[in-house]
Amino acid sequence: MQIKKIIISACILLTTYTLTADELSESISLFINNKPAGLSYEIDNENLYSGKALQQFYQNRNYAPAWINSKAPIWINSNIPPWINANSPVRINSDSPAWIESDIPVRINSNALGKNGYVLLEYIRQATRHGLHPSDYHLFLLEKYIDQTVLFKAMDNEEMMKLDVLLTDAFLLLGLHLYYGKVDSEKEGETWTIQRKEPELQLNRKLDEALTAGDIANGLNLLAPRYRSYWMMKEDLAFFLGLENEPWPVLISDTTINPGQSNILLPKIKKRLIKLRYPLSDSVSVTYDKELEKQLKNFQKDWGLNADGVIGKGTLLALNTRPRLLINQLRVNLERFRWLPLDEPRKYLMVNIAGFDMVLIEGIDTLIYMRAIVGKDYRETPVFDARMTYIVFSPNWTVPPTILWNDVIPELRKGPEYLKQKNMKLLRYNGSEIAYSEIDWIKISRNNFPYMVRQNPGSENALGKVKFMFPNSHNVYIHDTPSRGYFARDDRAMSSGCIRVEKPFELAELLLADSPEWPSVKIHTAMQQNKEQIASLKTPVDVLILYLTAWTDGNRRVQFRKDIYLRDDLIMNALKQKPQAEKIKIIPF
Repeated sequence: MQIKKIIISACILLTTYTLTADELSESISLFINNKPAGLSYEIDNENLYSGKALQQFYQNRNYAPAWINSKAPIWINSNIPPWINANSPVRINSDSPAWIESDIPVRINSNALGKNGYVLLEYIRQATRHGLHPSDYHLFLLEKYIDQTVLFKAMDNEEMMKLDVLLTDAFLLLGLHLYYGKVDSEKEGETWTIQRKEPELQLNRKLDEALTAGDIANGLNLLAPRYRSYWMMKEDLAFFLGLENEPWPVLISDTTINPGQSNILLPKIKKRLIKLRYPLSDSVSVTYDKELEKQLKNFQKDWGLNADGVIGKGTLLALNTRPRLLINQLRVNLERFRWLPLDEPRKYLMVNIAGFDMVLIEGIDTLIYMRAIVGKDYRETPVFDARMTYIVFSPNWTVPPTILWNDVIPELRKGPEYLKQKNMKLLRYNGSEIAYSEIDWIKISRNNFPYMVRQNPGSENALGKVKFMFPNSHNVYIHDTPSRGYFARDDRAMSSGCIRVEKPFELAELLLADSPEWPSVKIHTAMQQNKEQIASLKTPVDVLILYLTAWTDGNRRVQFRKDIYLRDDLIMNALKQKPQAEKIKIIPF
């Protein structure tokens, strides 16, 4: 193909500007050290957020620029990517604009901005995949100044300084958000008490290490949570971001649709499932066939619905959930993952309150899954972490204060029959038993009840046949229950705060698997006694009680659940807020 050649003066094609390292360092030093006391750093009327961390970073490097190569002339050429070897001849190909002489090799020197800067810029642009806002990290200003390196514009001393400092502040703030989360976990209220990561994160050192290694992306990735689910959720968020502007018409049916039936709505339901990554070979048939039933049940499981294959109001409501809402749900829960300890424990029990379930995980393997019953919306199960150290078989139950006053004492005021019916007894605080008739129930009040109510072991004991203990300030534990039928319900927020589990015997077997003195037969016998028996765990197990309304499971299937405690909106609103400089934690060095 004949290439049109228009040769223009090199002084127009390439713009150069020579800047010494000392000049740029002096500009950075003046900017860092001349900030008025009590004010935040600003560039072009935009706050910088890392404050003392920014100061410390540049002081440690004697104010040398971190991102800009100031030792060589700065050649600005829009066709030369920043990672090309500065000493290699570059031949412009036939796709080049007509005004470039395509046959002339162009030799370039180091670009103003090194590869690290461009990588950080792209990472910021992709921050949406972490559920964060790119605009929080100076995206507009960074693009403004970086664009000057590809638009034939010389950058003066001050502009170079601004670009370098903006990139540094962006890394420090983004690193902080990836490590601790953008939102303070107290936004969840007093019920989120999981121990945070260690406070002394030396971000200046992390940035130096990433710059030296020439791997900014990996430096930031290492600050993000190391839980497998987090990284799989990132991929799922990217998928749903791709659906954000897709049309999403509401699917309406006046009747439930059962497998084997025909309905004119079924082609639309099939297309919706296909969009949500549930593969179907037929999207036009009006018949509810076996293939659709299989994928619909998978969908129902993934949305926490009863997987019966019946298309009713709940299933249609889930199918009608707009991608924007699912995106927000994923963003909120990615943030919750950033509040967790940095490393995923090797072996741990995880209860997801919003998912009404519990899993025992070792490495990448799920050893057991079971349904769970959690606290009612007015007796919420708290979010915390602890360590399980022992199991109590055939437990008795000392009624906790809240249940005692709200549920038990009103029944006891009616007469002693309740004690017999529930296999309970009244005790003084010294452990001695007191008869019902010895108490003047007329004088009983919240401030005047120097007794305990304890339920004996047995088939009707509220804790069932076993409880799993991980001492904590909330007095919450995991236990069996005599009310087995409740596990069949979709909504299992029914307890007074503790966690009831579906498979207590199997869980005990797994936790005591490294204790040969506790074979299965002995465990079963211990659960049928009329007195307590304790089994200490040879290897204590970490326990995480979480509240997640979205996550990706070990089978790489994204899961969504109802926000039963109405907490998501609070986190989402906080994520949308612009960071405030005075609220950024000071990072010690």
